[in-house]
Amino acid sequence: MATDLQTYPGSVSVVTEQQLEAASTPIDALSSVPGVSIGDDFGRGLGQSFHIRGFGYQSENRIIIMQDGVRRSLSMFSNHISSFRSDPDLLKRVEVVKGASSIQYGGGAIGGVVDMGMKTAEDFVPEGKDRGFAAKLRYEHNNYREGYLAGAFAPKDQPFEFMAYGKKGRRGDQEMSRVWGHINGQPARKVPTDEDTTVAYLQGGFKITPEQKISLSYFDYGMDVATVWQNLWHSNYSERTGPVIGKLKQQDWVAKYTFKPIANPWVDLTATAFHSKGSYDRHYELLPIQYENEDKRYGFRVKNLSHFETGRIQHRLLLGVDYEKRNEDAMMLNDGELSDFGSMPNTYNDTGVYGHIESSFLNGGVILQLGGRYDRFERKVAKHQYSAKKSHFSPRVGVSVRVADGFYLLGNWAEAFRAPTPHETHSNGPLNPHYWYLPNYELKPETARETEIGFSWTKNGLWAANDSLETKLMLFSGRVKNLISLELVRPNEKPPESESYAMYLNTDSVKRHGLEWTGTYQQAWGNVGLGYSRIRQTDRATGRNVPGAFADKLNLHGHWQAAPGLLLGLNVNHWFKPKQNPESFVSQGRRYWYVRKAFTVVDLDARWQPRPWASGPFGRDMEVTFGIKNVFDASYMNAFVAETSQRVGKGRNIYVGLSTRF
Repeated sequence: MATDLQTYPGSVSVVTEQQLEAASTPIDALSSVPGVSIGDDFGRGLGQSFHIRGFGYQSENRIIIMQDGVRRSLSMFSNHISSFRSDPDLLKRVEVVKGASSIQYGGGAIGGVVDMGMKTAEDFVPEGKDRGFAAKLRYEHNNYREGYLAGAFAPKDQPFEFMAYGKKGRRGDQEMSRVWGHINGQPARKVPTDEDTTVAYLQGGFKITPEQKISLSYFDYGMDVATVWQNLWHSNYSERTGPVIGKLKQQDWVAKYTFKPIANPWVDLTATAFHSKGSYDRHYELLPIQYENEDKRYGFRVKNLSHFETGRIQHRLLLGVDYEKRNEDAMMLNDGELSDFGSMPNTYNDTGVYGHIESSFLNGGVILQLGGRYDRFERKVAKHQYSAKKSHFSPRVGVSVRVADGFYLLGNWAEAFRAPTPHETHSNGPLNPHYWYLPNYELKPETARETEIGFSWTKNGLWAANDSLETKLMLFSGRVKNLISLELVRPNEKPPESESYAMYLNTDSVKRHGLEWTGTYQQAWGNVGLGYSRIRQTDRATGRNVPGAFADKLNLHGHWQAAPGLLLGLNVNHWFKPKQNPESFVSQGRRYWYVRKAFTVVDLDARWQPRPWASGPFGRDMEVTFGIKNVFDASYMNAFVAETSQRVGKGRNIYVGLSTRF
């Protein structure tokens, strides 16, 4: 709804186009966002983990990931990957909404939402031109390189536009921040990785009238890999099996229609229809095992934004409806024998209707937001003739009050829910060496209720005529009821295969509280900013951390305009020593301690435009980017792993990029 972040009564962060262009993956670009933690992987593009307010990878749809209105599945059930399957150079803006947020996005936003907006033809056409071409090359000394070409046609006096984009990338063995283990008896810092990425994007639009426009886009993402079976958990190829040869795919068709009459403030309509398919097909190099996952989605989203007044009160009313049908399936052939997962093929049918009104009183001195969403969901498992139909209403109330010029008090209360997945209700049998799964058809939906309070302050001309200071603090507290987790059952029985029996159960409610603070000062010479976040998430019955521990994070960032066309940047992430509870665990008779120390990672970056807005032998708008990730080669890891874990962060990485338009 195009809301000012400073007056929005909730926790939202925006990842800008510049931040995206400096990263090789969208997940890398989230590293400095308060409330977001990344890492706990082996540096692979196919396997990147992340968490937003305690949930992320392995949290089964508790984070909503969307690109251009199409929802993503993080792992496609395989539990071996974590990928947005997106290209940061194609993204114009990423919004990270933290906490219980269900109004526009639907069920599942227990931890939050990552909403990725795509570029269009106009973004690749230089100002004042009808057409344009763009190119970029990027090299990272830690074994990554990529390049793209794009062409666009968007004349101002014509009703149509078109763009075509293509990228290729290559990731090799990744060097980590310390020795993590041994390969062939020798200490190893590098993790075996071989990933070839291709991206294609086509987008076209046509203005039916000056007030109406239709557009169609096709996004194709593919990755060929030679890796290990479980990318996030295994560091080396098995001598018995060899590497896993895999193909990851994502294909999206998106059609949009917009209608915005100039003289009618009641209508600002957007209708979207989409068809999406993701898959991951892989096999061992030496063993006759093949495994394929498939995730298909199609549906539509319609929303309208109205502006109207009642007396001196101004209103914005957002109404919407959406529908999505999702089909999951998997096939595993082990020496010609087909495995039955018990929960697939399955079907998700989700329908939602929502409304959100924002009313502005006293010339914006008081802004009240009221909203609600009604969802109807159905889950089917074909082999069991199983069907579960339920509904849920999720309300939201928010208010911002201006108590002084630029100073606002903020408050928000919201609810979100997540329906049980067919895997949680129907997984059956020895699906891995550790657990023999038992089905549970009576699982209840999870619900998250969260209260946020805080303030924001914006001051222009604080110390100089053209400077500005912005700061915002939000404290949050709530609980997740009926959290679904895998628990050991039948402790005195031994299954025919696997180590133990396990079942998905609704556990006791989980308490979640913490804070997120940001502050930015801008001047003609550049900017400097701070961010701080903390989260505590515990089982209300035991007081233990759920699902794990998280370290408080402090972020310092700044940019300095050192010379015309030259911008230097610094980014520091510091994770404080976590308060672990429990501090250790025992596995196979050995005690392991969770992380008990602080970590600091420092990044440097620079952007140089030799001749801004001028043509030359290398085109126009040429820009050189260079920098160092993890300058001091610091060894670091997430707080929720053991301190002896092999899953350390990546080591020092020097990169350089060249982009131009012509």
